Amino acid sequence: MLAAAVGLACADGRHGVTVPEVRLTGDTAALRAPMVATPLVLQTYEGSGQSVHPDFAAPTNPWKRRLFYLALTPYPGGSPLYENPSLYASLDGVTWGAAPHAPMPLVRPVQGHLSDPDLVYASARNELFLYYRQSSDSDRVLMLRSVDGAAWSEPRPMLAAPAGRLLSPAVVRRRTGTWLMWSVDARTGCRDEATTVELRRSNDGLAWSVPEPVTLPIPAGQFAWHIDVEWIPSRGEYWALFPVKAPGTCVPTALYMATSPDGVAWRTVPVPVLVAGPIPAFRDVVYRSTFAFDARTDEVTFWFSGARFDGLAFTWRTAVQRRPRAEVFAGGVRAARLQLPVAGAAARAAFDPP
Repeated sequence: MLAAAVGLACADGRHGVTVPEVRLTGDTAALRAPMVATPLVLQTYEGSGQSVHPDFAAPTNPWKRRLFYLALTPYPGGSPLYENPSLYASLDGVTWGAAPHAPMPLVRPVQGHLSDPDLVYASARNELFLYYRQSSDSDRVLMLRSVDGAAWSEPRPMLAAPAGRLLSPAVVRRRTGTWLMWSVDARTGCRDEATTVELRRSNDGLAWSVPEPVTLPIPAGQFAWHIDVEWIPSRGEYWALFPVKAPGTCVPTALYMATSPDGVAWRTVPVPVLVAGPIPAFRDVVYRSTFAFDARTDEVTFWFSGARFDGLAFTWRTAVQRRPRAEVFAGGVRAARLQLPVAGAAARAAFDPP
């Protein structure tokens, strides 16, 4: 079981809001997510409990604390002011508290605003790497690193591109000397007519190659928005999870999975993993999400993010769900009859994507 630690993880001095830490209470970590998508109960440093863009990592031995980690950003009412990468820890993937002794949030912007955290465990280095995006008059990807999840390095610049052309970095360390980063080029922004998914390569997770386009089949009339990618050793392939949006709009309403042997040529499952509407928290938007595969049980655990619109503002939540792999990758027959939900005009007009 998880329990709140006595004391406070970190206080945001300007708001006086604290987030309780988690601690081990004897059980070893094991994912125990429900089969039905269930919103997480999160405390965020600015007090709203709203969150977006989760990313999962599970450090292995010789880490002394066997905790799962989730990086995400608060997003109260769609305000980028508080969209700063924050680190949470859990024993079961369902109940989350502040990562022990880590600052909350992990980092604040020097200029513009932050978004799109991506968490990577490098087993050879026994370190966590956190990549994230800084958006102002350009897009920049920066990185923090930690040997214990508590003390973190100063931000290190990685990449830069014109605004809108370096979204949602998704980093995988496959083995020593083989790092890959996928990102989305939205050209002039979310209302552009198309997006492109790109791949960069690295020997150390620090210096990156020029981007190359990948082949990611998208349902007709849709384009990929933010993306998450994992290498699945037991299957010998990469898996990607990404929301899609229509040209000229900013509101994603469906989330798809794809597989690839090399990270370049992808096969997209024709039926979405999730669409807007089935649970109240995701009534209008499904967004960038993350996942973990358990080869022993042949199940996928998802941490979804999305939002509902009340006519004035969006409320953002993160939810967890466990599903059999065979169910996740089934489809084909239903795909021909599938009609994706369309966000209402008021929601489309008010949406300001994180």
